Amino acid sequence: MKNQFLKKILLLTTMLISFNSFACECITYAVVDGKSHKELKLEASFEYATIIFYGNYIGNGKFESIKIYRGKKMLLNKKLIEEKDVRTNCDYYFEENKKYLVFGKIDENGKLQTSVCLSNSQIDNKSELKFVKKYLKK
Repeated sequence: MKNQFLKKILLLTTMLISFNSFACECITYAVVDGKSHKELKLEASFEYATIIFYGNYIGNGKFESIKIYRGKKMLLNKKLIEEKDVRTNCDYYFEENKKYLVFGKIDENGKLQTSVCLSNSQIDNKSELKFVKKYLKK
């Protein structure tokens, strides 16, 4: 009986060690020069993103862009922006019929790649977007 218990513990331990972690690993930012974690993440998102837009998520992996701040040439002035087809735990999940400020990159298939590690955010009032121009000038 004791031997079976040890075998079960050994099997369980082996299984736990062999599984890969499925968590998303984002950079954490220490507070520097009085800037908060949120501000530092936002600055990093502006640096990383080759496309930044404000748009309405219409569902099925598609956005209707309202304002494209960066990346217009990559999109060839399209009003419709599609998310990549394959999703992971790191992907940001958008709610249908909500407006968002989105940071990301366009992949080789012309589809949006973004993640929870970027400063994507739901925007309820367009006046909340005033800070975008400030960051784009940097």
